[in-house]
Amino acid sequence: MLLSKENITLVNLITIQQCFGAGSIKAVKIFNCLRDADLLDKAFKESEIKGIIEVKDADKILKIDINKIYKIIDDCLKNNIYTVTICDSNYPERLRNISDCPIVLYIKGEFVDIDNMPLISVVGPRKISDFGKKAAFSLAKRLGRAGMIIVSGAALGADTCAHKGALAAKTKTIAVLGCGICYDYLPENRALRDEISKNGCLISEHPPYAPATKYSFPIRNRIISALSMGTVVIEASLKSGSLITARLANEQGRDVFVIPGNPTLDNYKGSNALLRDGAIPLLNAADIFNQYITAYPDKIDIEKAFAEETVKTEKISRKNLQSGLSNDAKIVYNNLNKLKFTADDLLDLNLSDEQLLSSLTELEIEGLVRALPGGMYEVINH
Repeated sequence: MLLSKENITLVNLITIQQCFGAGSIKAVKIFNCLRDADLLDKAFKESEIKGIIEVKDADKILKIDINKIYKIIDDCLKNNIYTVTICDSNYPERLRNISDCPIVLYIKGEFVDIDNMPLISVVGPRKISDFGKKAAFSLAKRLGRAGMIIVSGAALGADTCAHKGALAAKTKTIAVLGCGICYDYLPENRALRDEISKNGCLISEHPPYAPATKYSFPIRNRIISALSMGTVVIEASLKSGSLITARLANEQGRDVFVIPGNPTLDNYKGSNALLRDGAIPLLNAADIFNQYITAYPDKIDIEKAFAEETVKTEKISRKNLQSGLSNDAKIVYNNLNKLKFTADDLLDLNLSDEQLLSSLTELEIEGLVRALPGGMYEVINH
């Protein structure tokens, strides 16, 4: 197999990543050593690399079956998957700046200009509450309508709702997978993955047919958080994987937004712990817009995000409007005595800040109130 310099570099980078695994800091260190020695565009030879890196690491690289690396490249070609490596100019600086950055990314779809676009990650549990499903969908849709790109992991629950919300807004969304792009993990989400690949992209640091493992998902979370300016936690128990993503985002210097929840419910105990430790309370999409509009004035369209959608609705009674609401949300709704208000107008309801914020978010998702710029809300007339 005759290879150009560029293809030799790709073969060598895939080899390093395959030898030392996804999320390996050692892989990054070996890459740096071999790059500094100008060896990445040459076939690896024992006499050269053993003088640059540790003997045991060199032996591991030299023993790999090169035909397996060629097969990975062939699988990419057959499945319209392309690679972006750490040596490429379009490799995101947001990723390059983390210590365990992936050496090679496998991509299907349109790889957007990540460093110059407003990306937000939306994460949450697979077993998510009905309220959480609505929150993930509604938030992603509103952010998408404003021009922001939603990043998530294409898992069941919160991830699925976030991707679908972005797609409903007719904007791009990015799914970071914990397995190869061609590996049929979660067949029930196969159609969603296909839609994402046509309206955004699928990203993985694993070869096309690499299976999922219990370790691959926590490892991929660092990519989800690093690609984005901030991560939104929809809801999280004390053992939620979303806490891993939030911790990684914090370590990477990214913002962490959390929807507050009832402190007595298990699926919000992790969320409220994040708020206690300094995460940003997320009441509505305006909290995110206010954080990033200065950096992306030409990319984020707040007016479009809050533009009223034309929806035909039947007239229904105030009693029926409240069916399915939590008790806290009912208390808030029944005490709305003016058409436009702020959260501060409701401080005398004897609800905690978390309960109040959660209730307002619930009312917005249910279409009973509408968030306005500047922290204002408006009661929707039915």
